Amino acid sequence: MPLRCVGPSGQSIQSFDLPEAEWLALRLENRRSRQLRMPCCDTSVVMKTSTRGLNFFSHKSRGPCQSAPETEAHLALKTLAAQAARRSGWTCETEVSGSSPSGETWAADVLACKGQAKIAIEIQWSGQTNEESRYRQERYRQSGVRCLWLFRRRGFPVSEDFPAACIGGDIATGFEAHLDKQTMPLDEFLDAILARRLRYGIPVGAKAVVRIQSGVIDCWKCRGVTRIVTFIEVFVGPHRFQLCVSDLTDFPDLWASCQDRIPKGSSIGVIKPRYSKTQERSYLSNGCNDCDALIGEHFEHRAWYDEAATLAEFQITISEIWREAIDPDEHGWAVFEF
Repeated sequence: MPLRCVGPSGQSIQSFDLPEAEWLALRLENRRSRQLRMPCCDTSVVMKTSTRGLNFFSHKSRGPCQSAPETEAHLALKTLAAQAARRSGWTCETEVSGSSPSGETWAADVLACKGQAKIAIEIQWSGQTNEESRYRQERYRQSGVRCLWLFRRRGFPVSEDFPAACIGGDIATGFEAHLDKQTMPLDEFLDAILARRLRYGIPVGAKAVVRIQSGVIDCWKCRGVTRIVTFIEVFVGPHRFQLCVSDLTDFPDLWASCQDRIPKGSSIGVIKPRYSKTQERSYLSNGCNDCDALIGEHFEHRAWYDEAATLAEFQITISEIWREAIDPDEHGWAVFEF
């Protein structure tokens, strides 16, 4: 059920580009002249409309053509992907064939181009082994084409060289993209891909929010009640990282930028490097607001829920040093703001 055919002058015709009146006129003309051809095998075309109103092209007589039939959902997803590419300023066609330098052929459901950049979008609605997925991805890579996969089922490879999402929903209710920690409407997801906001791990340059949390604790030395910084939260994309004050020992500039955001009169003790006899080292630590005694990092959790309050919240851009401080493991694919 292709969305593309070839006209009498060799031009590509996409079914979703034609208003209904033009579709009906072309359908009538094609019945008379049989001027339209299939791009996969050059056979004659029959123009059809699905039960849900999706226009598509079909082989008049399949003959030896090996192209597989597609579901109505597959057609709808190809249409959405192609329209998203054009909306983002890419030129785009469906059912585009090509080959790798070694001569291995491929056929992309959707191929978007902008300058020298090429992106294939593959809708994998039927079952496919991980080995076959990786093989097809490598074939695209060798051809200079980046490829995004939209799978119906989970269990596909997740790695930096294999961008993919699981697609839920249907034509009636609308499609949505499921990533590891994000779910969003498919249109929104496709727009993010084409704007290069889909990234693996935690990308430098992404917008983030820092939130400095506090609580109160009894000082072990003077027995006074003092407020301390319990942790610094960093929210970036769908991820949340939590840092203790001591985690910023080796990042004094980052702590200084946080400290500058804490309002005056917050009644927290001085935060500075102090020597701990227990740990036999110096580290950035909370101190008592009355006697300046070190509040050990192992006891800070006692203040997490006692008169908890947010001292400050502000936006940052993830830099190399912020990325090093939050020390992220690989966190899969996600959409970020830049």
